[in-house]
Amino acid sequence: MRLRVGLVGAGWSATAQAWSLNALRFSARSGRLPEVELTRVLGRTASKTEEFARRFGFKEWTTDESGFFRDLDVVLIAAPNNLHEYYAVRAFEAGAHIVLEKPVATSLEGAKRILDASRRAGRHGAVCLVSRYTPAAVTARELVLNGDIGEVLEFRGVIAHAKHAYKDTPFEWRMSREVAGGGVMADLGVHLLDLAEHLTGLRVSRIYGKVYTLVEERLDPQTGSVRKVDVEDLGFAILEYAGRARGLVEASKVSPGFEEQMRVEIHGDKGGLRFSLVEPHLLYVFRRETRRVERITRGFEEVYPDLLWPLSKSFEGWVYSYMLLLKRFFEFLAGSAENYHPTLEEGVRNQELLEAVYRSSAEDRWVPV
Repeated sequence: MRLRVGLVGAGWSATAQAWSLNALRFSARSGRLPEVELTRVLGRTASKTEEFARRFGFKEWTTDESGFFRDLDVVLIAAPNNLHEYYAVRAFEAGAHIVLEKPVATSLEGAKRILDASRRAGRHGAVCLVSRYTPAAVTARELVLNGDIGEVLEFRGVIAHAKHAYKDTPFEWRMSREVAGGGVMADLGVHLLDLAEHLTGLRVSRIYGKVYTLVEERLDPQTGSVRKVDVEDLGFAILEYAGRARGLVEASKVSPGFEEQMRVEIHGDKGGLRFSLVEPHLLYVFRRETRRVERITRGFEEVYPDLLWPLSKSFEGWVYSYMLLLKRFFEFLAGSAENYHPTLEEGVRNQELLEAVYRSSAEDRWVPV
């Protein structure tokens, strides 16, 4: 089977997806992965899009969307958030499946419209909530669902970097609510909101959130004028699960000293565990019966035994998780995998949690989900 793939975008996220598409060709030893043809790229600027297509080996490139969707089996969407719904619906109407950057849309209503379009077309979509795919996250989920730490009592997650801590950082589209749909919670916090349910196997019943914009103005390099920032650069969410468990999520872009920090802890009545994105192979587990902290090290080759690459100690960032998501989704489309994740349904659920954080902060109350 051959999958003809198109990519919308030629920026930062698109680069991660294009790298991952290329890496698939020499990263799996099994015969389950279908042939992937890098067919065409759609971008806004001709010179940038052409250079991008040549660098990553796409056969064609265009800035005209009228012919972009022609004969494509899968469309990867790495455009700004306010264009997700438009391109997703166009792809479904053209008969393609999609891989969609997070968050799914700029609103819950938009996310639901994407899901409705997929069902009408009978096509599938995967969402790039890729933090699920690190070896530590996979192992943590296995241990929690297996009862190793007992009944889950607490989830705690922090994700942070320093990009917006400095006042001289220029204005970008992620600082506009109209384009991005939200700030650090929509950009980074969604990973933890997703893991809060995925790793614990529990469903959040209500949320209390607070978000803050600490740097309120930025210089726009395109216009030379100062623009107001109307999205948050710091946010918190308290989670109440349907049972006894509770949780806390913190997302920050004002944390100097960290390029990309993500730390997750899950505590139960028989023990607890923690892991960090910077050590994606390492999981710390405390068991009450032994009163010892155990270090579990699992490389990619153990969690995903049919991989040739990445090797167990070769982690250079979250981009490998993109590759694993694409691998699973493409194998599903080829009929050699029974399922895939995260699905569009899971992405919509993530959007629901995100929207609850914003509603709670605006209305200063608990919001049921």
